[in-house]
Amino acid sequence: MQVDWSSYLEAFRTGDMRALARLLSFVENGLPGYRALMAQLEWGTGAHVVGITGPPGAGKSTLTDGLIGALVERGK
Repeated sequence: MQVDWSSYLEAFRTGDMRALARLLSFVENGLPGYRALMAQLEWGTGAHVVGITGPPGAGKSTLTDGLIGALVERGK
């Protein structure tokens, strides 16, 4: 069964965090229609997304702190 998530999307855009939680669960669980939902999201914000992965103790938090510090220094 395909769910119409447009009402959740509209609620999220107005700041409804419950709607966001539902949308995240929908995508994380790969329910039918999640790709269509992803296509509706606004990706043209100019924001960059960076993923930092690694095993425990590899220094992910240290690297993240350094990156954030450098961006703050540059006023970003």
